[in-house]
Amino acid sequence: MAGSTGVNLKSIFIFCALFYECFSITFGPGKTYQYKYETIVNFNEAVSYGKTVGFQLSTEFEIGEIFRAGETQLLKVQVTTASISSFARPEVKGELVKLIKYPIYFEYTDGVIGRVYTSEVESIFCANVKKGLLSLFQLQETEGQRDEIDVAGECSAYYAVYGGRITKTKQNCQNVEIAGEYENVNKMFGVSPDNSFVTHYDTADGIIKSATGSSRHSIVINARPQLSAAVAAIQRLHYVSDAAGAAAISANNIKEALDLIYKGEAKKYREMLLPSGPEVQECTENCEKPVSILQNVKEDLTSEKLSKIVSGKAYLKLLRAFRNSGKASIEEVLTHKDSYNIVKQLIDVAAATQTPAAHEALMQLITFTDESAIDYPERFILASAYTTHPGEYLLKGMLELMKKKVPNESLRESIALGMGAVVNSFCKPYGNCLEYSTIAEYVNYVETEMKSCEEEECKLLYVRSMGNAGLAKFLPSLLNQALNSKSSTVSLTAIQGLRRMKISDFKDQVNQVLKSIFHQNKRNYDSSVRIAALEILLQNGISTGGLRNIVLSAMYDQTEFEVSTYLMKRMKDLSESDPKFRSSLAVVLSDPMVNNYNLFAQKGKSSAFTGYLAETSSANCTYGLYQENTKSGVMKKSAMVVNVLNKQATQPLLTFGIYADGIEALVGDAAEGEESTEATAGLSLTMMDVLLRPVEFFRGMSGLMTAVWNAPSEPVSALQGNLLLQDYSHKIHLSNGLIVDASVLGVASIDLSGKISISLWYKNSHSVITNSGALVVEGSLQIDSEELKSGVRFSTESEAFIDFQTDVDFAEMPVKMCLQMKRPPISSRNSVEKFEKSRYFKKRLTIRKKRTSSTPPVSYFINEKNSFMCTAMDPDQ
Repeated sequence: MAGSTGVNLKSIFIFCALFYECFSITFGPGKTYQYKYETIVNFNEAVSYGKTVGFQLSTEFEIGEIFRAGETQLLKVQVTTASISSFARPEVKGELVKLIKYPIYFEYTDGVIGRVYTSEVESIFCANVKKGLLSLFQLQETEGQRDEIDVAGECSAYYAVYGGRITKTKQNCQNVEIAGEYENVNKMFGVSPDNSFVTHYDTADGIIKSATGSSRHSIVINARPQLSAAVAAIQRLHYVSDAAGAAAISANNIKEALDLIYKGEAKKYREMLLPSGPEVQECTENCEKPVSILQNVKEDLTSEKLSKIVSGKAYLKLLRAFRNSGKASIEEVLTHKDSYNIVKQLIDVAAATQTPAAHEALMQLITFTDESAIDYPERFILASAYTTHPGEYLLKGMLELMKKKVPNESLRESIALGMGAVVNSFCKPYGNCLEYSTIAEYVNYVETEMKSCEEEECKLLYVRSMGNAGLAKFLPSLLNQALNSKSSTVSLTAIQGLRRMKISDFKDQVNQVLKSIFHQNKRNYDSSVRIAALEILLQNGISTGGLRNIVLSAMYDQTEFEVSTYLMKRMKDLSESDPKFRSSLAVVLSDPMVNNYNLFAQKGKSSAFTGYLAETSSANCTYGLYQENTKSGVMKKSAMVVNVLNKQATQPLLTFGIYADGIEALVGDAAEGEESTEATAGLSLTMMDVLLRPVEFFRGMSGLMTAVWNAPSEPVSALQGNLLLQDYSHKIHLSNGLIVDASVLGVASIDLSGKISISLWYKNSHSVITNSGALVVEGSLQIDSEELKSGVRFSTESEAFIDFQTDVDFAEMPVKMCLQMKRPPISSRNSVEKFEKSRYFKKRLTIRKKRTSSTPPVSYFINEKNSFMCTAMDPDQ
């Protein structure tokens, strides 16, 4: 028995030794190995497939050892034949002679490729193709994982070994050079990339007999997944034969060996790592200077064209040119005589360029010291607030402006709000950005200045800036202002300032303060402050006991019956969209002491309703209409909230709010104790979660009379601009050495306008606010090379507007008001273009596909009481 066991163990050891030997990939001295190699690159849409375009490159090459230093071999690869053909048109072919001209050398140690050497005059394109070929020889002979420097960058490679067959899977490949790569920090406006790398090897007798590798990369637009593109790279390596090769070079080290190889040549060698490198390209197609592009787009960038598709397309065309230009070229456009009427739109472009050169050019144009000339500075601040990847130079510049306290108060507030928005965009990719000195300086400055404020307007400036920044560091300050400020406006603004924070990380701390405010445990709060606290409590998740207390307050506290009415409407609205909240509310209402007539028979007119603006398979767009009334039935606050939701995120698009206070006194129906309240009205606007500077319509009777006589009977624009939404740039290093450029740009061209007519004689008013806009998104996935041009370009474009109409009749009490919201038909156009072009082909190939879709007009439901009131005011409509 013992003898038998010994024989078996001996057999196992012999087998293992033979097994390891057959896996030892080596290139013997004095031998040359011949291989055939081909690689295919093809492009298509990632989601909806059509005809595929691309290239196939076929070569034969020889590989052999020319020098050895210990365990490290210096191997030479010489391509002997090379041809290229179209993937979509196999009959279209060409010879790639330049790939044959120079050999490439590389260090090889135990299956790992080290430094790579080639002639100084070898093109980057040829070097990249050869690196892709070399990467197939980077191989681990045993099962397991290791980190590798690969042609695709720094990768984590896993090897599965099955006899003489090895499968290599690469993951988490990171580009070695990331300069010029960026993306939007907002997931809704971002891009979802995906990639995979797999290579299968067959080995025998210490050599690679064959290898087949494939990698696939795709980009999908999060907000519209039907906009997508994908590239696949396939590699095939086949062993042909081996023969006697040249004798090894006699040298002391690899450097000396290379010096001998290149001895007598005019050009020496250059040393590289295995990752493919970018080509330095000169523009050869559709090349225009920014000032030349200006001549073509100047008519499309006028104020009248804003919110139109042509404006968005002109913006993107000029943006690409600015990003490839220096300060002088950008400054030339900004100050050109043809730019006089479109300077503000050019400021949009230059701010979105997000390069130091563009920023310097803007600072030469804009002055912040002229108290009366603030159009250009305001436009710069607005565009900067929506930058997608702001640099620290922008943070420093805006912080300096904030500290200077520019003379114009409105501009000073815009700078503070813009600074907060830029801080949010800068910090979002990081867990904690306080390590940046500029961010720490901003935080200290804002908190210090707010503590020294005595006036309400001063505190509001810094609270609003904190809200736009959304830094957790500001949470204690905002909660303190919400709880303790004597100004209801400051308390309300502080609560709204929590919107950009991840409140779930501080749930108990936040809920404790907000419950104290809603239930008025320590003092009384304005009804709008209580409702703002209620909103966050309901959405942040509250215990069943806490929800029961809130519901009971609606039943028993009728001193503020409009708050109770709003509470019941909002809970009903939220329960229809939030299953978790619906379950908690059902538990509370299961108690008959709660679920009774007294709870649901609220007498107020306040309302809350959420509906769908648009529903698609990839995303939904919702609108919420929220209205708080005074006890006399006059509107106190109203808001329209528009959000976009998909699998990745929920993105606030627009919060449009109108506030009024003291209006009852003007119509002779003020509640007791409120007769002396000064009448005020204004507008607040939060766009893409960035709070913009509020606009006050009037304050006091004299202000009201001025507003009445100056009310615009024709539409007047209150906010215009081109705002960058999608912004994605990434270099994809394929496994065959070629580099693909992935790029997506998207712009929203907007125009918010309004008109109003007020008749004191007939005691009525009619107003229309129009939100109009156009969306243009353009993306591409294409080979980044002058030798080969192939890829996919895609785009979508649409424009629409929504009218928000308000009719008020205050001839008699109670005041009658009718709200209407309408949208006309929307038409969207999607296009895809696939192409092949090469200097080795006589003809190029272009495949285009276009599709137009439309949605019918709609009049949106607001609430039942509003519908009844509209019918009463105008029975014929």
